[in-house]
Amino acid sequence: MRLGLSLFVSKQVEMMTMRLGKGWRHLRTSIKYKWILLLTAMTLIPLFILGLVSYSITKDAIDKKVTDSSKQLIRQTGENIDIRFSGYKDMLMQVITNTEVMSLLDKLQQRDESIVEHLTLTTKLAYFTAVSPEFKSISFITDAQYIKGIFRWEDLEAHRADFYERTMAERNSYVWFPTRLGQYSDTADNHEELVFSLAKQVFNIYDGRQMGMVVVLDIREEMLSDILSKNTDSELSTESFVIDQNGIILSHADKSMLMTPMNLYFQNDTGAAIQDGVKEGSFVAKYKGKEVMVNYLQLKSNDWKVVHIIERSSLYKDSNQVIKVIAMIMILCVLFSIITAYAMASSVSKPLKAMVKAMKQVHLGNLATRIRINEDRIDEIGSLEYHFNDMVGRIEELVEAVYEEQNNKRIAEVKALEAQINPHFLYNTLDAIKWTALFQKANNTAEMARLLSRLLHISIGKGSDTVLVHEELEHVECYMGIQNLRTTTPIEVNYEIEDKVKMYRTPKVILQPIVENAVLHGFADQPQGAVITIRCRQEGKHLLFEIIDNGLGFEDEVNFGSLEADDLPKGAFFLGVGLSNVEERIKLICGQEYGLTINSKPGKGTVVVITLPILE
Repeated sequence: MRLGLSLFVSKQVEMMTMRLGKGWRHLRTSIKYKWILLLTAMTLIPLFILGLVSYSITKDAIDKKVTDSSKQLIRQTGENIDIRFSGYKDMLMQVITNTEVMSLLDKLQQRDESIVEHLTLTTKLAYFTAVSPEFKSISFITDAQYIKGIFRWEDLEAHRADFYERTMAERNSYVWFPTRLGQYSDTADNHEELVFSLAKQVFNIYDGRQMGMVVVLDIREEMLSDILSKNTDSELSTESFVIDQNGIILSHADKSMLMTPMNLYFQNDTGAAIQDGVKEGSFVAKYKGKEVMVNYLQLKSNDWKVVHIIERSSLYKDSNQVIKVIAMIMILCVLFSIITAYAMASSVSKPLKAMVKAMKQVHLGNLATRIRINEDRIDEIGSLEYHFNDMVGRIEELVEAVYEEQNNKRIAEVKALEAQINPHFLYNTLDAIKWTALFQKANNTAEMARLLSRLLHISIGKGSDTVLVHEELEHVECYMGIQNLRTTTPIEVNYEIEDKVKMYRTPKVILQPIVENAVLHGFADQPQGAVITIRCRQEGKHLLFEIIDNGLGFEDEVNFGSLEADDLPKGAFFLGVGLSNVEERIKLICGQEYGLTINSKPGKGTVVVITLPILE
């Protein structure tokens, strides 16, 4: 019992699945479904294109606006830094041109000490550095001495040689040194601070003599950070930093990034584009795993560059709002399109379903079926309903007419059957003539009667339009047998037939009219040496007959493939009857691309080519 219940449930599920499948196939092929898809697509595609174009235009506009704003901001930042740097240069020049300072330096340089400190010098230098809190310290370095200014360098040995040699090599130019973690001490304590430095050779202000000394001004890195902080936008995710000519970060809000190569934070070494010698530019790159827009500008004071980075995702917050609005509009339009399509499709599909139902009745043979027409409906559906009823009515009339015609046809077939007595009567009569001639020793007469009987038998055949090739050739042989028995100068006939074509089929009685034209007209004034050659071969998908005679040909040379009566040359009037009939029958049976081609020259004979399809 459980097994039976299980089979019943399985059967019901299978039937339900089949119904769902049929329903889904019907839904996919229904007009309503297609209309819904069409109208939805007509709504979605323009909206999608509009949204895409709008987003693209908005995105490009934002990119351009932000890029221009970033360039303007970074130029302003660069100008601010250059102004500060120019002030540092002026302050450094004031120090090394101050007579008191230079007098003290000249005296201190005479001491035999490697590290020199002097309170008066420190006090005097403190006067200069007090004007700006970003100054950290001033120091003086020779090849053998370090003269302390304000703070003493605790990392002197690590940096003195580099500062002295590079500055001396640049002669009278200012030299900028990158950010370092400076180690300082004074009477109170030891401490560290991030600084970058400006250095210059010291010359005697009285005689311009080089003193073999460089002055180094240490500047707090916070000065650059403060200027760069003004280059950020609270609404956008931005970063600004300064790098030297080697791509080392000199100033950044994130102090852990200082003194590290900038390329560590760019993917695929795209940061190298900033170091390519171009003073200003912008590009898109991957920075810390995010897509960013990079703008950079080289300072006028030195080889350092200011870099401004904007995270691209933060640029498109407003455009994302546009996308959301467009998406909402698209959803509303889709819902409206579906409802509209459903209503419109129902107004069309309901009468069409009634028409399909009526057509099924007509298909089953109920020609009395008619559709109830709504007189108020004057659209295409109403016209279709009217013409459907009219068509079914006409079909009903035609069926009755065909039925009557079939009755008449049966009557005609009976009469045609009676008419078949006539050919049999003719065959029997010719057979009687043949035997009578044989009894009377008239052998030629008997042979002519036999050939004529066979010729008529092949011509009339069994009612078919085609015969085998060898039967068609036999028909020509019978005709030429009768002709040669009638004359004292027989015509030689040669047959060149491929064996494989003999069992192909061909329209019947197409060779005899051509041979007859050659006999009656081609050899009319040529009783001796008349030869007709008949060839048959297969070329690809075509069957070719060639009938060649060595008769008189036409008075005018001719080479044509059509048999229009108005175009026939002089001497070819006879072609309008026999060969035109052959041409017409070939085209009716085989197709318009098949038929005859005639080539003739005066005194050199005629060649007729028949082109047929392969009929098996």
